[in-house]
Amino acid sequence: MKKALVSTVCLATVLLATFVTAAEKRPMAKLCGMCHEPEPGVMMGFLENIAIKSGTIQMDFMTHKEVVKFNDETAVKYVRDFKDIRNYKKKGFQINYVERDGEKLATEIIRFDILKVIEDDEKLSRAEFQMLRKDPKVAVFDVRPPMKYKMGHIPGAGLIPAPAFDKFVGKLPKDKAAPVIFYGVGGCLSPTALMKTRALGYTDVRIYTGGFPDWSRHEYGVVAVDWLKMAIAKGIPHVLIDLRPGSEVVKGHIQGAVAIDPARLESAKDMFPERKKAPIIFYGPDSEKAAKLAISWGYTAVRVLPIPFAKWQEMGNPVQSGPAAESITYTPKPRPGTVSVALFEQMVQKQPADVILVDVRNPDELEEGSVKTAINIPVDLIGERVAELDKNKEIILFCNTGIRAEMAHTVLMEKGVKSRFLDATVTFDGDELEVEEN
Repeated sequence: MKKALVSTVCLATVLLATFVTAAEKRPMAKLCGMCHEPEPGVMMGFLENIAIKSGTIQMDFMTHKEVVKFNDETAVKYVRDFKDIRNYKKKGFQINYVERDGEKLATEIIRFDILKVIEDDEKLSRAEFQMLRKDPKVAVFDVRPPMKYKMGHIPGAGLIPAPAFDKFVGKLPKDKAAPVIFYGVGGCLSPTALMKTRALGYTDVRIYTGGFPDWSRHEYGVVAVDWLKMAIAKGIPHVLIDLRPGSEVVKGHIQGAVAIDPARLESAKDMFPERKKAPIIFYGPDSEKAAKLAISWGYTAVRVLPIPFAKWQEMGNPVQSGPAAESITYTPKPRPGTVSVALFEQMVQKQPADVILVDVRNPDELEEGSVKTAINIPVDLIGERVAELDKNKEIILFCNTGIRAEMAHTVLMEKGVKSRFLDATVTFDGDELEVEEN
């Protein structure tokens, strides 16, 4: 009886071990398994490598790795061809396969394009976002880098930078049923944050697809106190308007501010810069009303300072006493690390041998147009594909707004790679492009 019991226990142990081993070695990464059920003939994981000549692709499932064969009949989706798959190492792929003669043969190789798996009802227009953000239960987060957030963000939005999601995850609501909305600049950052949040068990997560660029064309943003302090110290061009009564301004005002009484603001329209993308910051009474007026004039970088002057002064930030300036002087300066529009256009027309043009948009965006001589490395992959860039050449980064190009520039700087970026709006139409300085 004792022997039978021992045998039964041993058999159960063996069966359990066999089950665990099989479960651990199923062709699906744990992250994928949070949203997908395993299916026969389907594997989901991360691309380890692809060998074109031998027709093999190696997948990493975090618990183990497997090799799959492919041939000319294998279909590809969300990539241009087999060679293009090389550009997505360590990125998610789904492979549909059949087994033949003890080998797995891929019938379809699908790049996990996160933008294509976001459902329509998870995407918000500006009008829909405006309605939802009025609900105090809704948590809104900006997924851009911290410095971009500080320069200007949607009122009430918190910060969870997508590249550092795990470090900021504690900012998410404790209640996993609470509505969460992410926004960025387009591209993959907001969808990535959505997927990661959903994988944590949150059930009501959406993205504002237009992001901050769309918001800024219609609404004002909030500037962080420490960004304004830095801009004053470093001479970063901006227009700062003090809306308080003259008697208060004389006693003290923020360094570099121009005093304009709200009652005469509309008549002062001609004082403002011709450049509609000039950063304009208001503080004092009626700052939100003043910001909306500036937006109606066509300005697209309008901000309000979220604290009163007394708090600014209390914090030890730079102030001046006496009369403030009554006229606006705005002289834009090239931002550090930028390439001029004129030089960029020359490079597009005739790319020098010692220059690499890098388009950091997503591959599907190239359908609207591209620069023929440029290589495409999406911003979220630039850090992993540094080895592809010849460091003996000048690297010029661009996108459609300049925002992702600057993000890529920051990543390369952190890796010790020199580059410059185009801070401009680029409109693509096939091989033709129109460039407008930001």
